[in-house]
Amino acid sequence: MANVLRPQLTKAQAVEYSAANVLRCTGVAGDETVDPWCPWLDEFMAGQVVCDPDYIGTPELGLADVVNQAVTECAGPDRIYIGLEPGEYKGPVFIPQITWQGRAVPVTIYGMDADPSRTKISANVDAEMPGEEYQDRFAGLFTGHAPEIIAIFDRISAHSKITTANTSVVRVENDGCQLRNMTLVNTYNADRLPQGADDSGATRADFQQSTGQHQAVALLVAGADQVHCENLHLESFQDTLYLKSPAPFTTSRSYFKGCKIAGDVDFIFGQTTAYFTDCTIVSRGSRALHAWVAAPSTNIRTSFGFVFSACTFAHDGSENALAGRFSLGRQWFESVRATPYGVPSVLDYTCDLDHVSEYNEPNGTISRATLEAVGKCVILRSKIGAHINPAAPWDDWNGGTFGRDGEYTPGVWNARFRPVQFRAADVTSALSDWLPAQPVDLSDVSPDTVFLAEFDNQEI
Repeated sequence: MANVLRPQLTKAQAVEYSAANVLRCTGVAGDETVDPWCPWLDEFMAGQVVCDPDYIGTPELGLADVVNQAVTECAGPDRIYIGLEPGEYKGPVFIPQITWQGRAVPVTIYGMDADPSRTKISANVDAEMPGEEYQDRFAGLFTGHAPEIIAIFDRISAHSKITTANTSVVRVENDGCQLRNMTLVNTYNADRLPQGADDSGATRADFQQSTGQHQAVALLVAGADQVHCENLHLESFQDTLYLKSPAPFTTSRSYFKGCKIAGDVDFIFGQTTAYFTDCTIVSRGSRALHAWVAAPSTNIRTSFGFVFSACTFAHDGSENALAGRFSLGRQWFESVRATPYGVPSVLDYTCDLDHVSEYNEPNGTISRATLEAVGKCVILRSKIGAHINPAAPWDDWNGGTFGRDGEYTPGVWNARFRPVQFRAADVTSALSDWLPAQPVDLSDVSPDTVFLAEFDNQEI
């Protein structure tokens, strides 16, 4: 009998999720541009050819300075190659768009040793960090750098709190960027107390289970298209890898091969299209009682979100991770403040479509971008560990809980709630009374459009 909480693709549907098909389009949701991209044909990234680097980085010189040198001296090569000698490098690092005579110049940064553990880039940055603290801690890394780099740093420092989108160890804004043979680690470990809090008697466990658990990104692909990562290790806890779209209602593309990505809460997330193959995805259970691997926020009209093929979903061996209560993912209801889903417990509650998402009890609004951020994720021919709930691997956003047998226990209604949705019909069905009264039309979206599904996976 088919498990409605664990939908499977047919063989015919699975064919549509080949790397070539997933990565062939980019741009506006529902009107994407056909632009075939085959990153697996790149001989250098596949290790089939040796390339002399244009620049060589050392831990003493620092990666940020080497990137700045490449940006400053760019004189029109087809691609800039930066090789890194083994060692530990300080982040954060920004890889901006580089142009020469109006043409974009992509950058490849790679560890010159094939073992990614020997070339490490790290920083301690979290979403609650004040911009002033960010300025004080990292300004020295960017003194005298190119305007493109300084503009990124100044933009981040101007925030009262820097927010998730600015916490990364490495930030990629460079179309066609390639990263290989490196380890990127955000060393933040839930040790920031709220402003003015008394830390006397507090333990690390207190931080980890309450106020200290903040987003801390290792790699941010900040709107860049055709980003190619191989033999890359990414490590943090919450929000390790952020794949951010260039603008609302658009997508860009990333490709990950042979990478290891570790985290606990929503640690592969974002709005864009990404293909993962031969990767190891590690759920860390040392601080989280529940963990979600993926939190896609794909637009309902974008063809593909996250696709994992021939990957291994493993755990770190901790007691929590072995419990079988972790999830493959939940669909990020991005920027939601008031929800049209569920039965509200607030008297006279309303939620209507508007330009922004806001909530002033009992009245709220939801933007079209939030409403259409449905989240798409498909996992094919992969190995899934015992830490993942075997009956119901997908979870609500701010909702109830699923037992190991698939039994659902509803949670207290939340103004940011959305139930798990496997296909477009789940949206229109749940909102059948709400949608007709709103200025939004989803009739062009096929009800059979797949949001979440698996194919030919193996439990290990």
